[in-house]
Amino acid sequence: MAEMTATEIAEILVAMRVKLLRIAIIIAVVWAISFARIADIVISKIEQDLLPEGANLIYQYPLEGLVLKLKISLIFGFVAALPYMVKLAYEALRDRTEILTNLELTKMKVVKYVSASIILFLIGLTYGYSLMLPLFLQFLYQSAAAQGVLAYYSLAEFINFVVLMLAVFGIVFQMPLVMIFLVSNDLVKLETVRYYRRHFYVVFFIIGAAITPPDVFTQAMVALPMIVLFEFSILISKIFERPSQHSEPDMAYEI
Repeated sequence: MAEMTATEIAEILVAMRVKLLRIAIIIAVVWAISFARIADIVISKIEQDLLPEGANLIYQYPLEGLVLKLKISLIFGFVAALPYMVKLAYEALRDRTEILTNLELTKMKVVKYVSASIILFLIGLTYGYSLMLPLFLQFLYQSAAAQGVLAYYSLAEFINFVVLMLAVFGIVFQMPLVMIFLVSNDLVKLETVRYYRRHFYVVFFIIGAAITPPDVFTQAMVALPMIVLFEFSILISKIFERPSQHSEPDMAYEI
């Protein structure tokens, strides 16, 4: 491997600085707009729709509301910069490694992947916001009420919890797209995924138990959609599977 000259190193550092500066600008601009126009609306909407009747939100320290707005706005900024960050990561892997040797991406494919990703993420948000979280939060409130405890939630903790859960559902609903991407580009064999089907089921229920209270119903509401999406991903990936992939799973994958 040839040694890099000082000039080449300097050019790489300058290019990295420019790219990092662009990311910072995107995050800063969206953060400022979100802080001024969007954060308060998001917080009020979550409180109105998801706070169980009878529960109350409180401030635990004077700057709690302000810090929460900053966090919410920063999330919007990061999400806005994410497509550009993914593009940079893809270019780096393509140009400097052989991981993406079999990957063929055209502009049309990129548009399709991005559109499908946005749609699936919104479906995940809708499921979490409209079905899962109302039942989940109501269960937690009733558990506290049954013990004779008044439900006073920290504003920041309540909003952070809701945002975290919504992010989890949005990411989980990307499973079909991720599976199609990996299988269609020959990065993962479909037979290998099928071979470890039961292992994935266990992982899904572990995730459900980790992010929900010790209640079978709420755990199932997290795990079962993952299982359904997983099976749907396998079914739909069969359509996009490359013919050369019809083989037994590699021994390297076996336990």
